Amino acid sequence: VLSIVIPYFNAGLFIEKALIYAKNQKNVDFEIIVIDDGSDSLNKKKLRKFIGQIDLLITQENQGQASARNAGIRKAKGQFILNWDADDYFEPNFPAKAIKILRENTEIKLVTSYALRTTDGVSGELIKPSGGGYQNFLFENSALGSAMFRKKDWELIGGYDEAEAVRGFEDWDFYLRLLYPKGEAFIIPEQLFTYYRHTESTTSRILIERSSLAKRKYIYTKNEDIYQGHYTALIDDLFCRLEREEHERYKNLERKEFKLGSYILKPLRKFKRL
Repeated sequence: VLSIVIPYFNAGLFIEKALIYAKNQKNVDFEIIVIDDGSDSLNKKKLRKFIGQIDLLITQENQGQASARNAGIRKAKGQFILNWDADDYFEPNFPAKAIKILRENTEIKLVTSYALRTTDGVSGELIKPSGGGYQNFLFENSALGSAMFRKKDWELIGGYDEAEAVRGFEDWDFYLRLLYPKGEAFIIPEQLFTYYRHTESTTSRILIERSSLAKRKYIYTKNEDIYQGHYTALIDDLFCRLEREEHERYKNLERKEFKLGSYILKPLRKFKRL
């Protein structure tokens, strides 16, 4: 009935807890698929310790999370897919609740929940995604990267985009296409998921790097048929981001450190002009 798909890349410190939670899912028949996406020898060894808790292990060269997920879903026997990152976990009652929702409403294409974003697994920030229709996903991801959906819907849109150009934003792109034109992402209003935030995670790096703008442009361009009907909103979003960037640049110019540096360097600049 349910296929739990877990991409694994050098996550030896976390996989045991993820598998314990996965095995404890209640009131649902399931299989656990792990995709080793080119982990190093040490982490491969750590994963082998838990081979008895895995129904299907797929190994491949490192190709990224989207490729690993697609590889696992292609082999999945379940009608429903639950994406599950190796360092995160769902509570045992999430799958049964999510499957019930998907079965009762065909227009719901995606189900996730509130989440605890944490660094220690105990304290942290409660994340409440907004979910909704594709309109809520035009300019940001309004759901968690880990979520449940039907395998047939994944097939209809061609799965996750594996291109390097969208890496790190593949969840957002996938959900946008999954929900267009009239699907809905349902958010269970309970904290049924725990999400570990690592400073070196893909998401953290993307948020820091300027490449996030290029990835956003890639999504806008490749989904031109979706954005054509939202031209005004696209322009508004673009100028809003430009204004924020300008505001941040102005703040940096006003920082005391910048003013002090300018004061110190001023004589040197005069000397260079001579």
